Amino acid sequence: MSHADLTFAAWLDLSGEAAGRTAVAVARSTETSFVGIAPHAYAGRQGRVAFFDRDNLRYALVPGGTAQLGHDPDGFVASSQQRSDFAEAVAEYNLTTPLNRFLAGTVSPPRQVFLPARLVAVQSEETDALLARQEDTALDASNDECGHAGLIAGLARQGLRPPTPDEWEYACAAGAASLFRWGDGYPDGGLDAEEPFLQQPNLFGLIIGNDPYRAEFTTDPEVLCGGDGGSALCGGYGRFLTWLTLATDYRDSALAHAIYGGSLTGETPVRPVLPIP
Repeated sequence: MSHADLTFAAWLDLSGEAAGRTAVAVARSTETSFVGIAPHAYAGRQGRVAFFDRDNLRYALVPGGTAQLGHDPDGFVASSQQRSDFAEAVAEYNLTTPLNRFLAGTVSPPRQVFLPARLVAVQSEETDALLARQEDTALDASNDECGHAGLIAGLARQGLRPPTPDEWEYACAAGAASLFRWGDGYPDGGLDAEEPFLQQPNLFGLIIGNDPYRAEFTTDPEVLCGGDGGSALCGGYGRFLTWLTLATDYRDSALAHAIYGGSLTGETPVRPVLPIP
């Protein structure tokens, strides 16, 4: 059986010794260096993480399996703070109401998917910086290969690819069914990307969905995940709209156009995926 078939439940059920043997085998098949394995907790849940290095990038094992993705707005129960914050945004920007109906237009729909296990970069990197590791030139509009197609081609030459939108959501949520990877609420006060808890690795050991400016490319050129490019935070849109950009399933339909139209491809982050054969 390929280790790409390793499910989250099976990974957690392994003994410590068996998990170590599995991680070593994954390192061998992906031509990475096995760094280590350890128990890991996040947002009240317990798990284990395994890390690998290749070409000065650190990866974590993200086991696969059947996963429920997307968010059901009708099942979301907003806190009094969220209702108040949303009411302020409605008054300011004439948003669609009620809150659950607004959410339905800003998050991906509920769906069940099956995903393979894979190695996922612990942190995203700007596209130009990542491609420049093995490329003579960075990705820009003067190249024959530019934009999203150039990103895909450049990563493929390194044996990598971006995550699919489903893979990105799953990697961020790590099985959590809440609006955010840590729960349904957010802290008092405005969003600050330097907030310590936003930099905490999630249950898979990934630092992900932690900065609205750092929306990340996926295999779908029209779908970026993990933020809105900073529009809500920079524009002072209020707590609800700003925190919502870090929801696991958040979608900004206008962001891709702004990235490509503004020649911002090279400075936009991507999180490399290293498939397990």
